[in-house]
Amino acid sequence: MNVGFIILLLALLPALFKRSGWFTALWIAASLVLGYDYARVFFGNDSYSYLLSTPGMLGVIPLGLNKLSAFFGLIFSLGLPLGILYGHFYLKQHHSIGISSHLFWLGVMGISMHGLLWMQHSVLFFMFWELMSLSSFFCVIQDRSHSLKAGLNYLITMQIGAAFLIAGFALNYLHSGSFDFSHFAGMGRLPLMLLLIGFAFKAGFFPFYSWLPQAHPVAPSHVSGIMSGLMIKTGLYGIIALISCNQFTLAEIAIFALIGLLSAFLGVIHCLVESNLKSALAYSSIENMGIIGLGLCIGLLGKLTGHPVMQTLGFVGAMLHTLFHSIFKPLLFYLSGNVLCATGTLNIDELGGLKKKLPVTAKLFLLGVLAISALPLGNGFISEFAILMGSFNGLQNASLPALIISISILAGITFVGALALIAFTKLYAIIFQGEARSSKTIAAKESGIGMLVSPIILGFLVLLTGIFGNLALWFIRPVLGWMNLDPRIINSNLGLHYQSFTVVFSILLLLMGLLWLIRRLYVKEQTNPTWGCGYHLPNPKMQYSSMAYVQPLEYFLKPFILIPHKRELDNAAFPKSLQYSEELKDFLFSLVILPLTKMIDRFLKLFNKIHDGKTSSYIAYSLGFLVLMLIWVLRVAK
Repeated sequence: MNVGFIILLLALLPALFKRSGWFTALWIAASLVLGYDYARVFFGNDSYSYLLSTPGMLGVIPLGLNKLSAFFGLIFSLGLPLGILYGHFYLKQHHSIGISSHLFWLGVMGISMHGLLWMQHSVLFFMFWELMSLSSFFCVIQDRSHSLKAGLNYLITMQIGAAFLIAGFALNYLHSGSFDFSHFAGMGRLPLMLLLIGFAFKAGFFPFYSWLPQAHPVAPSHVSGIMSGLMIKTGLYGIIALISCNQFTLAEIAIFALIGLLSAFLGVIHCLVESNLKSALAYSSIENMGIIGLGLCIGLLGKLTGHPVMQTLGFVGAMLHTLFHSIFKPLLFYLSGNVLCATGTLNIDELGGLKKKLPVTAKLFLLGVLAISALPLGNGFISEFAILMGSFNGLQNASLPALIISISILAGITFVGALALIAFTKLYAIIFQGEARSSKTIAAKESGIGMLVSPIILGFLVLLTGIFGNLALWFIRPVLGWMNLDPRIINSNLGLHYQSFTVVFSILLLLMGLLWLIRRLYVKEQTNPTWGCGYHLPNPKMQYSSMAYVQPLEYFLKPFILIPHKRELDNAAFPKSLQYSEELKDFLFSLVILPLTKMIDRFLKLFNKIHDGKTSSYIAYSLGFLVLMLIWVLRVAK
């Protein structure tokens, strides 16, 4: 622990002097050291436990790791250096100001993410939590001119979530008399729910997700990948730590399931109609958080109703999807950075035909699409299969309310999965297939090898864990043991299925490779103009746009999405011009958060008149305040 964190602190020095190469190298070295510490705790019987003596009310502060924190630590030890490595090359291609401050705050964000995993004390945990929020805010607003508004929205949202955490930690301290995490078991309902809400803000669950589609489009691509794939997992870490040591009623589980379903559904339908690539990926993170939440609900439902198979499958699926999302989501965000650097735009309606221009990026993006759409060969298929198996097992519940919850989760995951498939086939088809829609795309070329190293490693992990499901199952087994789940259930209900998948997928890959080889050897390729159905003047505008691709679905989903349109028509008898545009707006932000902020702003402006610049006025205000305080003190004394 000590060595790893010392190296991370040393890495801040080259960051201040814009030495991105040294900063990246030190981060890779520190991640190896910390990863070794996490692995010793996670896979072995070693434990790290420290007691830090401090004066005052804090007293003795416990520091250490358990299987759950070590699991997330291993995820961070892999994901953070890959993100920073990608960022090193991305910042060279995507020139901007403030490189030294950006690298510094990027390092602080990573340190705080690792640090809070070691904190077993509410106050220190919250300090690292706030440091993570503040540093990630500075990382988001690297491009000050376009990102400040979205960054401030993110920071304010995180502070609201932090207020819930403060209230939860404080109430638990009043009940237990200790800041130690060991007193979180069996805590009171009010502090438990406050803490769950606080962590849900960071994880991006409904209705606290509005910061995700605001912040990610304007943040640098490596920051988006780290935040979406890794940082929001800190919210999941807090949620899983709480649910693993507390009991929940059927009504509470039903509410959690509803939140998970709404997160998954609203995330995927906004992803479906979004035309900005990074915004679509941000909405899909909300969807995936909803799927993880549904897996946790299945586990809790099985635990409550005495169905150990359902409990095990639900928690296994949730933990697997947590792991896999930290792989395929950064992969897609880093590839969006490649697209941005090559074309200068993230608007998918200005792209097209990039498969020929960016062949490696296109292939890796297709791997990410397989994973995030839960298709075979992608690791998302492995995790969602476990969650669906748990839902099917829940159909054996004798309790009618539990049966309804299981059916709702099963139907919801199936429906959301179908929409996700449409959403990501749309993204791949419009961005990489067809013809170039703008001059930006025509001049595009593949990024250098530096911007492909991290995506290639992540793509390999997607394929590896998608084919060898038992490998991922072996990796998460220690944390499942920490959750007191029976390994025999895992072997009999998932291990055999994953083994069969491995055989089938391996045969499928061999056949695909054989067909590709035959085609290369015996088929002579010819390039001819596209057949235009008798029309001799085709142009790129005749291709499907992002909205046209999902037009039938958009019609049925109109009650759930907000898409204001603007139409300008020449009023002449024979109009010569017609302009039509649509823009997706998040209804939570537009109909709830924005009006609320405007109302607060109007209220605060009522006090502008008291700032008249006269010293006598300010003295009068001070005297008035002192008089009120004196009256209050006298009343209390009585």
